[in-house]
Amino acid sequence: MRALGISSDHVLSAQVVTADGQTLLASPSSNPDLFWAIRGGGGGTYGVITELELRLRKLPRSAMVAISWNDTESRFATAKRFLEWAPRQPKEFTSQINVYKSTVQVLGWYLGGTKQELQALLDDSGLLKIGHPEAQVSGDCSTDNSRIFGIVTNVCLPDERVDASILNVVPEPFAKYENSPQFTYEEIPASTTRPTAEPWARFRRLSKSFFVQKDNLLGDDTLREVVDRIAQLDDASGVWGEWHAWNISATGDNAFAWREKAYAHLEFQVHGSNDSTTQAGYEKWFADLESYLRPAVG
Repeated sequence: MRALGISSDHVLSAQVVTADGQTLLASPSSNPDLFWAIRGGGGGTYGVITELELRLRKLPRSAMVAISWNDTESRFATAKRFLEWAPRQPKEFTSQINVYKSTVQVLGWYLGGTKQELQALLDDSGLLKIGHPEAQVSGDCSTDNSRIFGIVTNVCLPDERVDASILNVVPEPFAKYENSPQFTYEEIPASTTRPTAEPWARFRRLSKSFFVQKDNLLGDDTLREVVDRIAQLDDASGVWGEWHAWNISATGDNAFAWREKAYAHLEFQVHGSNDSTTQAGYEKWFADLESYLRPAVG
């Protein structure tokens, strides 16, 4: 959430197993250097986190939006306008654009906003003038409804009709590696009164992320090339670009290096293949993307 900072801002303490086998408590008063480093310094860089203590907060009822363009021609224009517009909106508005091979989608959460306020933002955005979008704007969304928006539903429902069972998961154990012990969580659901969600099927996943910085925005030619590259892969890859508006307003003291400069986060994801030739092609696609896009964003 752009208004609330990043997830690591809300970590109060962590239990960390370091490379030498020690189990340490990391907090502002215990191993504070480790506590600073694990919050934004890179996944698995300093140890394996086995337990987190988090600061929780109640979120207000909100307005949500889902917009879809089901034509290839709108992908570049929509991505360009989204990146120009979304990170500059009120901090309470968190949004992302999903760029697929032949379609594009925008999702947004206006924290504490009303349907009318969100509609006004969208009317000024220029997004609704591109191609033939299908837009759904809803208000008075509960937190559970907001969290499942874009996955289970694209509307804000009456509270009694919200099926948030997908959030009630039992953590799965880590995959076992050779003869090493298998780490498991306490395998109990978050709620004992709701149905328990079925775990998503595991699959091979490739991903890569880039941060666009405020003083080095993407040019049109670069953006068009990236959008075109997404269309190059086959349907089986499930390729998509999941790009988030950043420009985080909340301050925090942790190791995340791009906090002040990050304007947008560009993530690319592909479903891997068991076919070695196909998998090699996907890996080459990512290597080529790295070679092309990294010099442009830094």
